[in-house]
Amino acid sequence: MNATSHYSLGILAGGRGLRWGGRDKGLICLEGRPLLARLVEPRPSLAGEILICAREHPRFYQHFGDRVLCETAADRGPCAGIVALLQSASFPSLLILPVDLIGPAEEVIAVLEQEWRENDKATVLCDEEGRHSPCMRLARNALEPSAAYVEGGGKRLTGLLEATEARRITISSQWLRDANWPETMRPQVDA
Repeated sequence: MNATSHYSLGILAGGRGLRWGGRDKGLICLEGRPLLARLVEPRPSLAGEILICAREHPRFYQHFGDRVLCETAADRGPCAGIVALLQSASFPSLLILPVDLIGPAEEVIAVLEQEWRENDKATVLCDEEGRHSPCMRLARNALEPSAAYVEGGGKRLTGLLEATEARRITISSQWLRDANWPETMRPQVDA
C-alpha cells in the first residue's frame, strides 16, 4: 500500500567539502542558483517542514528551511546528520536529500513519495549497478537503530542502511548525480 502522507524533508549539508577545497557545497551555484535552492524551491507539496543539518553558515541556510540543525556527533559523516534530522522531525517519516544533489530533485522526491509503504522503516535509492545514495526516506521508528549505530561508532551509510533494514529502490543513475567533484558540475555532452 502506497502511503503519500506529509513528511519532514531533511537536507544533509554537513559535509566538509574536501574535494571542493573546504567550500560549503550548499553555497555553490549551478545555473545561477545555490544547490540548496534547487532542492527546496518550489517547496514539495507534501513536505510539512524543511529541516537542514548544516556544518556552518546557518544564517544562509535559515532562508531555505524551517529549522537549521547540527550533527549529533562530530566526524560521523552523513549518519550523524541523519540521526539529528530524525530526532528533530515532526512528521511520521523523514525524506532525506544531500545538499549536493544535481540530478532532478523533483523526480527523486516523487519516487521517494510514491514508493513509500506504510510498513516501511526505511527506503533508499540505488542506481542500476546497486550503489546506494543518501536519497532516502525513514520512518520515526528508524531513530532507535540509527542512533544506536552512530553511538556505537558507526560512520558508513551502508551500516545505517543495514541497521534500519532499508528497502532498496532502483532508479536511473542520472537522477542521483551529485556535486561530489567540481567536474560533475560541467554540462554533460552526449556521445
